[in-house]
Amino acid sequence: MKKLKIGILGTSNHFLKRIVLPLQQTNNCEAFAIGSRNIEKAEAMAQEFNIPMWYGSYQAVLDDPDVDMIYIPLPNHMHKEWVEKSIDAGKPVLCEKPLGMTAAEANQMVAKAQEAGIPLMEGFMYMFHPMWQHARNIIKTGQIGDVQYIHTAFSYNNPSPTNIRNIPEYGGGALMDIGCYAISVPRFIMGKEPAQVMALQSTHPDFGTDMHSSSIMDFGGARATFSVSTAAQAFQKVDIVTSGGSITIHIPFNTYVDVAAKMTVTDGMGTRDIEFPPANAYGLMFDAFADAVINNKPLPVSHLDAINNMKVIDAVQKSGETNEWVKI
Repeated sequence: MKKLKIGILGTSNHFLKRIVLPLQQTNNCEAFAIGSRNIEKAEAMAQEFNIPMWYGSYQAVLDDPDVDMIYIPLPNHMHKEWVEKSIDAGKPVLCEKPLGMTAAEANQMVAKAQEAGIPLMEGFMYMFHPMWQHARNIIKTGQIGDVQYIHTAFSYNNPSPTNIRNIPEYGGGALMDIGCYAISVPRFIMGKEPAQVMALQSTHPDFGTDMHSSSIMDFGGARATFSVSTAAQAFQKVDIVTSGGSITIHIPFNTYVDVAAKMTVTDGMGTRDIEFPPANAYGLMFDAFADAVINNKPLPVSHLDAINNMKVIDAVQKSGETNEWVKI
């Protein structure tokens, strides 16, 4: 079976730590070329992980006729430029979250992709993990009633002034980096959009990014809340509370790939822990995207999801500035 040859833009730590090894085990795609503005970095990574081609620019990856699709793990402020250049090159694109810096940017990228007939998908890997699929199915089938509220906590402590996540003009800050997950989760679980949001944000005294972001999202009956931080102990957890029980996802996003994942479900019969065999959500996401491209199927995550998630991010930022409810 044909494997799509992936061109990777950049030699980021994210790609090194979370992507390069899963791509060695995928069924539908494989790392084929990597580009960096520093060709020595690209060559070193390519030789270390058996990537056949390396280049000293991102554009050179797009120009390689053997590259079938592009993966973009670049900083947020570079997404739009390189998504659009990938589309111009006729290459399907899988771009790290969030797709753009604003909903307007996301709209422009999606419109360009649709006009050109080029597949474009935002990379929210957690959706592809079997644990999350099972949690959503429990809710969709009404096994524990209707969702009443969802709370997401996600934090890490990053004091580095040179880290891209601490640079405002690069799209840094807690909301853009990890708050996007906390916004995506209730939308994914409930399959609908919030009507309005209220937020509270704290600005880092040195970096100028949002250091702590919290929000309440109104889903028309059900509610979702979150607190995310770039200045707190590393922690992540999602609680889904329904009219007849609850689901707790203990490590919802950075799920370990070498041990079983676990979630706890409570219903009228009692409480049970459900374990899922080790799985790599990134590899599953790449395979699902490549399968859709190869077989001309609908993408596993609609382009509208990226736009709608970004609309909520925009609203949370606005509410944080005005201290008022903001309608979506």
